[in-house]
Amino acid sequence: MFLGIDIGTSKAAAVVADEGGRLAAAASRDHAAARPAPPGRAEQDPAALLEAAWAAVRDLPADLRRRVRAVGVTGQMHGVVLVDARGEAVSPLVTWQDGRCLEGVFLEDLASRTGHALSTGFGCATLAWLAARGAMPRAAAAAGTIHDLVVARLCGAAAPVTDPTDAAGWGLFDLSALAWDEAAVAAAGIPARLLPQVRPSGSRAGGVAADAAARLGLAAGTPVAVALGDNQASMLAVLGEPDRELVLTLGTGGQVSAVLPAGAAIGSRTDGATYDYRPYPGGRWAVVAASLCGGAAWAWLADTAAAWAADLGLPGSPRDNLFARLNDLGLAATDEVCVRPHFLGERHAPALRGAVEGIGPGPMDLGRLARGLARGIVANLREMLPGWVLAGRARVVGTGNALRRNPLLQRMAEAEFGLPLVLSEGREEAALGAAMHAARLAGPAAG
Repeated sequence: MFLGIDIGTSKAAAVVADEGGRLAAAASRDHAAARPAPPGRAEQDPAALLEAAWAAVRDLPADLRRRVRAVGVTGQMHGVVLVDARGEAVSPLVTWQDGRCLEGVFLEDLASRTGHALSTGFGCATLAWLAARGAMPRAAAAAGTIHDLVVARLCGAAAPVTDPTDAAGWGLFDLSALAWDEAAVAAAGIPARLLPQVRPSGSRAGGVAADAAARLGLAAGTPVAVALGDNQASMLAVLGEPDRELVLTLGTGGQVSAVLPAGAAIGSRTDGATYDYRPYPGGRWAVVAASLCGGAAWAWLADTAAAWAADLGLPGSPRDNLFARLNDLGLAATDEVCVRPHFLGERHAPALRGAVEGIGPGPMDLGRLARGLARGIVANLREMLPGWVLAGRARVVGTGNALRRNPLLQRMAEAEFGLPLVLSEGREEAALGAAMHAARLAGPAAG
């Protein structure tokens, strides 16, 4: 059996799976880790995130935990937490949703100095912002993602390590060398000593330390893989034929991802590009387009309908009932308005905002609006992905609760991509992918 842990934006999850990727048990804990922060910033408490992860592991059956032969860890990409020389957090986790780097022309100036186009919420952008404002904690000795920190705690290590799937999500990473761009890091004003060592994807970070083993019911010394990004972990879990499938994920945000054929080289990513090249386990590459509003845009419609009803003095309705009703109305509608769901902007164009187009003189019924928004959520992602990536794809694999629970979004996904949609049958795909990623460590090479 193999253990996978996922530290998400709203919850932590843990799974045990067998060597074939079949789920034996799963557990999750909402972490409520958000910290009060000034407007436009997004911070979480590392202690609350870690405790939620440990609690989710302890919720798994004890007999399965005793059978675990390797541990894999994943989590929310792009964010950064700073630790001291003992490995204790000395900063909050500044998450992928953080907007502090949008202040003034900071990102534009950073791009001109480093030659890299970074987005707010990316680890290196946040570190550069802290350095530029003299806000770096004095005790900071290293930095990592929250899941890098989980691996360090599991192994009893002080300094986090990372892998290319995560490091690339921080920016200032040389994709050709799979290493930090040292000149760009220096130009950004980031102390190079803070950046975690980059280890090969799927390699061993260490073994479960005795105290962690006792706390979690695992065998001491069990191999722990270097953490990987949650996007790639989810893809590992759900792709049966990577060369012929797309992965559409709709959670709070949204992503559409495709693995390039084995041996395929990547081109240069120009400023303003709407997609990323990301390292993928096994020495391959993924092309990923990500929107800041996926399921959050659908929630906006339900919340707006509820607010209008309250303003009119009408009876309220439970949120789940609103979601169901909006689905029914959208599925019954025969036409739609055009909705552009850029409510939080986009990484490639932070100033973008949402819009509703094509409004005529007749009443704006909710069915047309719901149908237009569902199409807009999916169309936004499809338009951000380069057209050549779609060639030869046979189906779309759907993941994420926002997609799984929404028949209208499912219909729009098939319409926009012109491909059949197959919903992933698994739960906690990212955690499952982390477990599968770690399985190779249980073989003869585990050492």
